[in-house]
Amino acid sequence: LRRYFELPVDPPDAIIGVCDTKDKGKDYAFLLMAYVYGENYYIEDCVCDNGLPNIVDVRLVEILLRHKAKMCRFESNSAGGRVAEKVQEELKRKGGITHITTKFTTANKETKIIVNSAWVKEHCLFKDKSLYRPSSDYGRMMNMLCSYTMAGKNKHDDVPDGMAMLADFAQSLKGGSVEVFQRPW
Repeated sequence: LRRYFELPVDPPDAIIGVCDTKDKGKDYAFLLMAYVYGENYYIEDCVCDNGLPNIVDVRLVEILLRHKAKMCRFESNSAGGRVAEKVQEELKRKGGITHITTKFTTANKETKIIVNSAWVKEHCLFKDKSLYRPSSDYGRMMNMLCSYTMAGKNKHDDVPDGMAMLADFAQSLKGGSVEVFQRPW
């Protein structure tokens, strides 16, 4: 994985987020904040929490407000759509600028993670290990990301799934390209 010590000096092109909400049991809510500089996505902060939903929802609002994220995509499977609405309402109430969109995912989670892993390795930069504690949200995120295996069962796949969501979201924002050419006739 690519690492960084500090963000570039110039302002980012955008600040975006993706959120895989907590379902039930030992599932984790995972929201990452990506600072976009051209083709590079600096993963600056995150919430990686399996606590009580009412506490986690407050943390989701706080991180979006703190980073002044312009857009955030929530996975709308299960409780995700309801959480997205609740977070959007609270952001508006507090004067936040984040526009939240939702996307229902039908793709197989493991397949989605595997096919997007190359994009994550090529475009995402993560903080140097010296900049976060292993017990922090960022430390939990890195542990879950680096311990994911394709060879067997994964105890926690919320972070790799969230990174695959970022890949999908980022690529959808790029749009298509237009090429002007001479008419053949």
